[in-house]
Amino acid sequence: MNSSRVLNYIAFPVLVIAALLGMYWVWGLLFLWWLVPTVMTGQAHLVFEVQREDDPVLFWAVAILWALFGLMMIAASLFPQYAQWLV
Repeated sequence: MNSSRVLNYIAFPVLVIAALLGMYWVWGLLFLWWLVPTVMTGQAHLVFEVQREDDPVLFWAVAILWALFGLMMIAASLFPQYAQWLV
């Protein structure tokens, strides 16, 4: 089993446990993690694949949305008193 498969098997239960415990910052980090290869490769996955060359507006909208979701989830965990305004 290669290292990316092992990381997927580790990440899955971690994400489930984080969701059950309300640790949304873990999901925020995942959204930001997804952003890096998206920008580097020019491919985003929404419902189907979105190519930066074919649909630049939709591609950047998805990338910005993932960045905002990631930052909002981290901010909601760091500042719970403002969570109702962030999430």
